[in-house]
Amino acid sequence: MRIPHQILKCVGFISHDQSRPDYLGTVFIVGVRSEDDPTNTALHLVTARHVAELIDPGPFVIAMNAKDGAKLLLKSGDAQWWYHPTEKASVDVAVTPFCPQMFDDYDIEWIPDTVFASDKSIQEYGVGLGDEVFTAGLFTEFWGTTRFEPLVRTGNIAMMPTGKIPIKGFGNVEAYLVEGRSIGGLSGSPVFVRHTVHMSVEGKKGEQTQMSGISSRIQLLGLMHGHWDLPLTFTKTEQAEAVNMGVAIVVPAKKILETLYHPELVQMRKTLEQKDTDRRSPVADSARKAPHFTRMDFEDALKKASRKIESEAKK
Repeated sequence: MRIPHQILKCVGFISHDQSRPDYLGTVFIVGVRSEDDPTNTALHLVTARHVAELIDPGPFVIAMNAKDGAKLLLKSGDAQWWYHPTEKASVDVAVTPFCPQMFDDYDIEWIPDTVFASDKSIQEYGVGLGDEVFTAGLFTEFWGTTRFEPLVRTGNIAMMPTGKIPIKGFGNVEAYLVEGRSIGGLSGSPVFVRHTVHMSVEGKKGEQTQMSGISSRIQLLGLMHGHWDLPLTFTKTEQAEAVNMGVAIVVPAKKILETLYHPELVQMRKTLEQKDTDRRSPVADSARKAPHFTRMDFEDALKKASRKIESEAKK
């Protein structure tokens, strides 16, 4: 199925702050609604913890596109990353507040927290094995010439285990497995899912039968951790055939949400909403009122690839 172009505007590439950027992974933009003012959305950058730790501490740059077609490099200043408040060692998620001073120049969209897949929505919509997933992020071999060009990869949910999965360097973690080959630059990318819908139809002889199809509804399934490493016992032939075993590991969206609600970030958002005066760095300006759009706006844009999401929501 066609991937809406708005998805490409949710992501950027991250590098050390150096004269010639060397992009290490992908970041994506999410919006967290204010508890006191639903029309106010605080934006954040999200990536994999193992990507952020390659840079943290230290300045970094985020590569995104401008509305006029140019490339933009956002410098982090003294920004820091926040990790999961209680499970840092096993949750591969990092977030930092985001809202550049040149916000209106950026050709970006963001993912509202209302489209994050939860245990409840997964059960409600029957998300499960075989459902279509896709991700957008960095292709380290080519990221564009005149504009930054994210790469899209597709696949299907292969496993949604009830228990935790042993992952090298992270211990036992909550994760989904998807049939979708991952590459290094896709670490930190958003992973979306379309669930399967079933409809009763009448056959030629009047009998009732079931028809299945892919829903237009899209949820954020989670964050791309990376691929499942090949066993050291694989032969060269088996390695060539397996292509990283064709299995990628996805951190559930609820773990991203838990990180976004780190107590320090919650307090920061409340403080900045009250004062709206902190301008210490380009990415620390999360309280600035960004163009806000609703869940319906977001879903409509994803259903119609040609439709542009409005920059401001109707009040």
